[in-house]
Amino acid sequence: MKHILLATLLSSLLSPLAAQQRGDIVSFDSIQHYTATQFSTEVQQLTGLAPALLGVEYDFNVYRVRYLTQDYHPDSLTIASALVSIPMNYPCTQLGLMTFGHGLCLKNDQVPSNNQATNSYSLICKGMGGNGFVGVAPDYIHMSEWSSPGHQAFIHARTEANCTIDLFRAVRQYCAAHNVGLSGQVFITGYSQGGNSTVATAKMIQENHPAEFNIMAAAAGGGSYDLSGVCADSLTSTNRVTPERHSLPLVIRSLAIVYQDSLTAWGTGITPANVIDTVFKSPYREQLPALLDRFDPMGDNSFLDSIPARMINDNYLLGFQSDPNHFFRKLLADNDIDDWAPQMPLVLFHSNIDIENPYQNAVNTLAKFQQNGAPDVSLNTVANLTHPAAGQPFVLFALNMMKSKRIDCKSAALEENQNNSSIALNLYPNPTSDLLNVELGGIDTKDYTTVKLFNMNLQLVLQSEFSQQTSLNISHLNAGTYLLSIESANGNKLFKMFCKSQSASK
Repeated sequence: MKHILLATLLSSLLSPLAAQQRGDIVSFDSIQHYTATQFSTEVQQLTGLAPALLGVEYDFNVYRVRYLTQDYHPDSLTIASALVSIPMNYPCTQLGLMTFGHGLCLKNDQVPSNNQATNSYSLICKGMGGNGFVGVAPDYIHMSEWSSPGHQAFIHARTEANCTIDLFRAVRQYCAAHNVGLSGQVFITGYSQGGNSTVATAKMIQENHPAEFNIMAAAAGGGSYDLSGVCADSLTSTNRVTPERHSLPLVIRSLAIVYQDSLTAWGTGITPANVIDTVFKSPYREQLPALLDRFDPMGDNSFLDSIPARMINDNYLLGFQSDPNHFFRKLLADNDIDDWAPQMPLVLFHSNIDIENPYQNAVNTLAKFQQNGAPDVSLNTVANLTHPAAGQPFVLFALNMMKSKRIDCKSAALEENQNNSSIALNLYPNPTSDLLNVELGGIDTKDYTTVKLFNMNLQLVLQSEFSQQTSLNISHLNAGTYLLSIESANGNKLFKMFCKSQSASK
């Protein structure tokens, strides 16, 4: 009898742990409610964005979520956190699920779930809810004060993808329990680190979970995809000057943490505890731990070299640059996400002068996708914008792309979308120095009556009447990238970007 009682007791103690699995909800707390008007006003005050550009039409609730996902080791679970927005008055009974992956964050207060009024990632997540999506924004593992202790796994493809996928599962559980209908349609977006996680997530779903998730479209902005090639050479270049001086140390520390077993097996002598002291020169190694500590308030990176490669000890730098099989390059190669064939519509969005994640990395990735037979991939190039500056136009581009791919009771030309054709907004020539032809096809165009042009500060620079085909004289505009909007009387909008080249007269 004692053995039976002991077995019963042990079973009762262990069963909660044994029952835990990826995607389980730890907590799902309501923290905010917005009307569409309140949110549009708040964002306009914070960013200067015109409400018409935001497209926010619906009230929504905001939640902070804690859930289980895979840790560094595939057999271990950890608690991750995220921000979620759920629309309240969207007219369709089933909602699409849309994610936005954030860029590089060093501190807990920078991630989406912190929900500070000025946090751009929180605003983006809320904006997805205001546009009729269930919006989700993962913090990634070991980021935020609500997650498990540990260091973040920066640009680690597996944990970024799993963190996003398990967030989908947690939100799906919540919606099922609270009578929130989901359509099963998934839309994946993100910028910078989030661009990397977007492609990693799409790849993992396509290869491992195709029956569980239906990806309607993916948009990756300013990301790193060819990590062991173009991106690695850029990171370790002694000619690259960058304001993001902390990204290289963060990459190296993350690799040492995630791959500590491999580094030990290869006899490198590098461990998570000594990687900063071993790889970096003084005085950087003395101050980097505080900068990279997500709890430490020290966030000033100005003490770092503006050419980050010069902070690395010469033997490691020269070894990495000269040895194609260097152990750090092999670890980066394990996170390459450029050599596959996406089967969903996927757009890479990149600035041609991006210093942080080189433009050539996006060009090469597109070429590999196409060589591998991807049916619907493209590269949207914006001209002469820094890496941070290209983020805002990407958000508008991605949001409107996903709205055009959504199939529900609000969809324009539902029959055309179901037949896998899409609204064709064509701008040509692109780039152009004087006349821009605007042509709309694929739907009944008579309701679209106005065309507007915005610069990259999202200031209105031109407005004109629109018919099915319109030519705009833009010779007076400065060279650069612009956002074109076609608008209908009932508020529907279509967006596309184009490049204005230098006019001969200027």
